[in-house]
Amino acid sequence: MGEPVPQEPSCAPANSTSEALKENGEDATSAEDRILSALDGVLDEWFVTGIHKAGAKKFIKDRIANTNDEQCSRLRQWLLLRMNGRVWNHGQPLMCRTAENIPGCRSFHVWPRDSFAWISDVEARHPEILQELLSARESGQLSGFQPYRDPVSSETTARRAADGIGTEGVDSGMWNVLYLYLNHKQFDDNCARFPATIRMINEVFPRQYSHAFFSALTPGSHIVKHCGPSNRMLRAWLPICGLDGFRLRVGDTIVEPKAGQVVVWDHSFEHEAWHEGSDTRIVLIVDIWHPDLTDHEVKFLKTLQNCRLRAGRLMAEYAANQKDSPDSPEDSTYFDIVERARTLLTDDDWWVINAERDPTTKPT
Repeated sequence: MGEPVPQEPSCAPANSTSEALKENGEDATSAEDRILSALDGVLDEWFVTGIHKAGAKKFIKDRIANTNDEQCSRLRQWLLLRMNGRVWNHGQPLMCRTAENIPGCRSFHVWPRDSFAWISDVEARHPEILQELLSARESGQLSGFQPYRDPVSSETTARRAADGIGTEGVDSGMWNVLYLYLNHKQFDDNCARFPATIRMINEVFPRQYSHAFFSALTPGSHIVKHCGPSNRMLRAWLPICGLDGFRLRVGDTIVEPKAGQVVVWDHSFEHEAWHEGSDTRIVLIVDIWHPDLTDHEVKFLKTLQNCRLRAGRLMAEYAANQKDSPDSPEDSTYFDIVERARTLLTDDDWWVINAERDPTTKPT
């Protein structure tokens, strides 16, 4: 479980721009224009504009372009790849291949527990979080869970939801989520119901990715295999309850989590999950920035990410305004799907479904 996944040697940056230009026999002025154009292209990929673009360019000039600055070495490799229209060829089986992957970060399917000093602090909060979750279920009000949905794509179209909102993440059973933070959006109503959970996330988790939610699987569920978006973050699980009969595959590693015992794993590897127990399985998921990334690198990547997220929200708002138009897309953005899915569950009966009450949920 704790063995590192073999990595391709990191990409070595060019000695200097001027030396590279001399070797190519390229005119300095035209080459500089080409480089600046390539840099603008990368920032445009992330919808970086205005004052954010000016700040990003200054950081690139002062820190990333300085080959002696080891605090930004991974960003330097990543930016050089992107400016040349390339993606990091990590050579690792079952890891996603995406432009967002950052070279040089360590990779484990499941990380050794001794890599994180804060794990024991999280586990100590398990009884409090469990009680808070059970109280939400017994309050007589809707808990805030909603079906997990993804945008429709060529790979997921076969799992298109019957209600027309995105695609299902499971091919059997039911997968519901309760979002606390999602891509820097705070779900205020949900956070108000779970003050102890929010306090723990903010006090204990280091450099959390602003992505935290409860994940619930009913008996007989199977989450289909998929990969996360990149290796720049890790996924931390605090299993809450209903873990008997549940297993998770990350890469070629099988995990059978236990209630109250934290598991940290690399979401960029292909993964899937099965729940063959008799009670609904619930885990708290908190994403954190990869520990190999420096604070300077995280700050820059956050800027890019925030700019792209703002653009996504604007697209969702536009889609909402155009929803009555015959030309509006069925599924515009992930944000739009999440908002539309919030009202799909009108009760919490799914929470107490078990194999004894409903034989159709028993694993076959």
